[in-house]
Amino acid sequence: MKAMLKKTPHIILMSLLSSSLLLTACKKADEPAKTEQSHTSSSTDQVLEKLNERPVKKFPATADDAHDIALLEDYDRRFTEMSDEMENELAKMHEAGTLTAEFEQKRTLDNVRSALTMLKDLDLKTEQGRYIQGLLYQYWENQEKNFSDKQASKDEQVKQLADYLQAQNQLKYWKASQQH
Repeated sequence: MKAMLKKTPHIILMSLLSSSLLLTACKKADEPAKTEQSHTSSSTDQVLEKLNERPVKKFPATADDAHDIALLEDYDRRFTEMSDEMENELAKMHEAGTLTAEFEQKRTLDNVRSALTMLKDLDLKTEQGRYIQGLLYQYWENQEKNFSDKQASKDEQVKQLADYLQAQNQLKYWKASQQH
């Protein structure tokens, strides 16, 4: 579980940075690369700051906690596996020289939509489970919108990533509290 929680935010951060670069490529091409690199570092720092500003919410324990934790962990595992498979497929295509930006965007959007569908299908019974589901759903819904609009600023994307990481931290805290 710990490996998944550590790996998933890394995957999401990589996806966010990739989408940021794709969105940037669609904008002015005359911006200096140095400014772009410093802005990306600044965005990463902002994510960490946002996480420190948002404490984990406290919820009363219920008999259904273990059920919801198991469902959320299963979602995380399945989504991580699916994302890893997609990344491997794209990497192989890139190495073979057959990857196009259009195909990469389509596959990434398919991945986002799969996350939304998987989250909708979760039958969570607790307030805390639905809170985490809502944070994750909001993140992926915003990612879908970002692909459609291509107008989201990096600051907005950073805030959205902070929501995703908040959900991961909430789940980690919740699981740890069940072991006491």
